[in-house]
Amino acid sequence: MRPSRPRPIALLALAALLPLATACGATAKADTPGAARPVTLHVGDQGKYLQTLLQTSGQLEGLGYQVVFDQFNSGPLVNQAFAAEAVDFGVMGDTPAIFAAAANIPVDVVAASHTVGPGYTLVVRAGSGVHSLADLKGRKIGYSKGTANQGFLIQALATVNLRQQDVTPVDVPLQNIGQVLESGTVDAATASAQDLVTYTGAHPGAGQLINGQQVSSGYSFLLATRKALGDPARRSALLDLVGRVVKANSWNRAHPDAWIDAYYVKVNKQRPEVGKLIWQAAGETSYAPLDDRIVAAQQRQADLFLGNGQLPGRADVSGEFPADVRAAFSAVVAANQS
Repeated sequence: MRPSRPRPIALLALAALLPLATACGATAKADTPGAARPVTLHVGDQGKYLQTLLQTSGQLEGLGYQVVFDQFNSGPLVNQAFAAEAVDFGVMGDTPAIFAAAANIPVDVVAASHTVGPGYTLVVRAGSGVHSLADLKGRKIGYSKGTANQGFLIQALATVNLRQQDVTPVDVPLQNIGQVLESGTVDAATASAQDLVTYTGAHPGAGQLINGQQVSSGYSFLLATRKALGDPARRSALLDLVGRVVKANSWNRAHPDAWIDAYYVKVNKQRPEVGKLIWQAAGETSYAPLDDRIVAAQQRQADLFLGNGQLPGRADVSGEFPADVRAAFSAVVAANQS
């Protein structure tokens, strides 16, 4: 039986974290007597990624419902918003989805994207004396707890039979990973594509030990609350929105210059030539059917987290992949992918 209640969340603290929402795409008019209320989906986005993707590709046009984007700095914060019932739908990496299952947050996976590319890279500061993964024992490593880069770090360490307890982890906010590496206070850090390009551009002597393509599944997830999925009108809107995200992702792959300008230049404030390097380093993303391989990959990582002392008990991730949701949303993904 699925747990129906999440662990308690400090709602006051969460309210301070929730940014101002930006409303997009509405077709319903003001209420009239007897008229059905328009459906509104609150979307937990990160770094304006989904919002920019849908807007730039034209997929927010002609909606039969309203979409409100709430911006967060990491997957763990999206999980807090899910637990507080502040959002209906959200995007996150594979690790935060595992923590959602472990915390019994009532959400289901509705789509999975798969990226073929480096993902995160374990970058070593020049002059640190670290030349291999085995050399990291006892060293300071910058990472962000509960995010996909922690999952990458644990999987990378496991390749040389090290656990997180064998290094000195330095937990910093996800957006500050590049800064802690730049400061020299850590020996290595789990760098995103953007952090990798920025740091190695300024420090060509930096080392790169391993990247996500060598150890990680490459999955990221779209999740929805069971409350929203249980409401026929909102479920219909969610099915439509997932289809639009998949179409927007195909547009992204076909129009790299427009995407680089819209996201890396205008949103992330990078120079065009740097934005192109980040886009190239990020890898190619497509959507995958919600099959048993995805569930198994998530469970393997959850068990690895348990072995590293990062979970209080074994998390069964299969509860986030109910058969009816898998079937309905996988059909939408297949119908809209090109």
